[in-house]
Amino acid sequence: MLPGINRLKSDEDFKNVFKNGKKSENQFFRIKFLKNQKNLSRFGFIISTKLLKKATVRNILKRRLRMICRHLLKDLKCKFDVVIWPKTNSISLNYKDLTNYLRELILAKEN
Repeated sequence: MLPGINRLKSDEDFKNVFKNGKKSENQFFRIKFLKNQKNLSRFGFIISTKLLKKATVRNILKRRLRMICRHLLKDLKCKFDVVIWPKTNSISLNYKDLTNYLRELILAKEN
């Protein structure tokens, strides 16, 4: 599980990333990221009911994404606030593919 300290929680944090952050995407995810002045990276997730109707399926996807981000923390050199929202076709991916595509997208933007 992703520690609470590494999560974007407040509405203000999300708004700041959306207003000042840079956007990137691949065929499965969109991300907005913003370098922060803190000594840690923080992640937030947006999974709408438009994407997945059932709350249980949305929560499973969020848990998977949190776990992936927890493992990404040690690989990130720069400290970012990142908002991740999956696209519709990401639902069919297994955990390994989710990890690969998200890792590729986030680590590419670090440089």
